[in-house]
Amino acid sequence: MKKLISGIFLLLLSVSIHANERWLQKSGYGLMFHYECFKNYNSEQYNKVIDSFDVTNWADSVESTGAGHVIFVIGQHWGKYCAPNSVYERLLGVENGVWTSKRDLIMDIGKELKKRDIKLIIYMTARAPMRYYDIIKKMGDTVPKINGKDAGPKVNTMSHPRKVKGFVRSEHQEPTPEFLKNWGDVCGEWSMRYKDLVAGWWFDGYKTAMKNAYKKLQQEEYNIDTWVAAIKSGNPNAELAFNAGAYPGAALCTDGRLCPHQTFTAGEGHGFVLKGKKGSKTAVTPKNFPSPEGVIWHFLFPLSKGWGAGTEPKPEYTADYLIKGIDTANAQGGAVTLDTPCLPNGTIPPAVLQRLQELAKVKDKLKDGKPSF
Repeated sequence: MKKLISGIFLLLLSVSIHANERWLQKSGYGLMFHYECFKNYNSEQYNKVIDSFDVTNWADSVESTGAGHVIFVIGQHWGKYCAPNSVYERLLGVENGVWTSKRDLIMDIGKELKKRDIKLIIYMTARAPMRYYDIIKKMGDTVPKINGKDAGPKVNTMSHPRKVKGFVRSEHQEPTPEFLKNWGDVCGEWSMRYKDLVAGWWFDGYKTAMKNAYKKLQQEEYNIDTWVAAIKSGNPNAELAFNAGAYPGAALCTDGRLCPHQTFTAGEGHGFVLKGKKGSKTAVTPKNFPSPEGVIWHFLFPLSKGWGAGTEPKPEYTADYLIKGIDTANAQGGAVTLDTPCLPNGTIPPAVLQRLQELAKVKDKLKDGKPSF
């Protein structure tokens, strides 16, 4: 009788724990797409590129890999976005189609992924597009400085103190309340449009300066809290990640949350093994690099030669290597995302797609699920 009661208790406990899992923990693994092949095109060309994206074919390919979620780049520091946004257009003083695409690629993607029960996470920057001084200024964000003074539009906004003495980028300074109001309006428009088609947001460039300014900004009418409220206005249950770099303290939040609103780690890294000094190697797992309580452990790295680049997976990233790393992370309550290149029309390079499609097949054949590293 005691054994029966004990067995029932363990079963109920298992069911309870499973029920409390959030969707990202049940996703297993996902794919990220740095879709910015239009970054160097003029407005006409960039709209043609986005119009060429075959969402159905792309979504079919994603589904064939067994991925449970997708992180898709809506736009990065180049200032162009693959979706309309009336707030951004108004702040820049331009019509739709100049810095925002006429096609709402994110809406199309969200609908296709929903049909396949694949979750969508939007990649967005935490700060104004850094490559354009005029955009930084029009967004009301903190402009680059040289020895505390406005660097001006003639100095490369992506410069470095090694090249320009006393230079400080925008993202390494605290944001202004004006910017947080504007950025909240920009993100909020997308959030209210997409609602639960978007299950999460992954914010890049949330550097130490922004983290340190959190409490100070709470004294202002517009702050990080109001920005996040706008982000979650369309889907209050959206998962949020904030990224400050590739080292574990920031990417995996081993030093604590970057933002109090963080619900999963950004996880930026390179492979399932972290190489240390004197040749030491540590497996990148939730157990070895635990995230704060309530923050889902999530790890992200490029499958090919770089972020959104390449046509073949790295040789060391065999299907066996990937599935063992993913299984280990999943078993310890974590999730994994593989950054995956795609062509302007949404086609995933054949060699990369083949490697991803091998994951499910290899998983069925593996008898020993223990990591090989």
